[in-house]
Amino acid sequence: MLVAAIAALTALNAAGALTRIDQFGVSHMMPWLKPAAGAKHGSAGLYRPFSWNTNTWSKILDCWTYPCSVLISALILTAVGVVQWRRGRIVAALVPVAAWVVGNGIELIGKHVITRPALYGSAYGRPVHVASFDDSFPSGHMIRGTIVAVAVVFAWRRAERWIAAWALLVGPALIFQSAHTPTDVIGGALVGALLVLVGSEAIRLFEPSASP
Repeated sequence: MLVAAIAALTALNAAGALTRIDQFGVSHMMPWLKPAAGAKHGSAGLYRPFSWNTNTWSKILDCWTYPCSVLISALILTAVGVVQWRRGRIVAALVPVAAWVVGNGIELIGKHVITRPALYGSAYGRPVHVASFDDSFPSGHMIRGTIVAVAVVFAWRRAERWIAAWALLVGPALIFQSAHTPTDVIGGALVGALLVLVGSEAIRLFEPSASP
């Protein structure tokens, strides 16, 4: 079912059937978007959560989504893997890392293959094409965030409520900070959920004692 949902969302996105949804997000849910500069992607998220000239509210959102960045998510999953390995849960230690690798691969393929119709921001009352949104599907941050959230909860059950609250707000934060459109976030969440379900099934089959 998730595979079908991902395929349908991808096809509809590429065909432009969901452009109105994404355009609404760009026009009404990204208060700090600078159309000429494009979406907030780049090296800043690799080693620090925001650039120094970012406004305060955007910095807060950047910090909220920072665990979803490539570097920080890798460090978190490494820590989770070490804990699970020491508990003797070898499969549970390796599965989240494998899901992370596959998820990043899906993100790269999607952004190189899938192109959506143009989305427009506004500058001085004139529409400006936000070119960086042409190939921003699916959201890698959302994929990694989903995997990180489930891996952390699996390792530390007592953190479930806190992690759930964090994970639920990652998607809106990515939109409000002008990093991704609504369908990018939905697509990333679906891919992340699929990888988590496959990983959970692998743990159940090969390491039943450690099953979630």
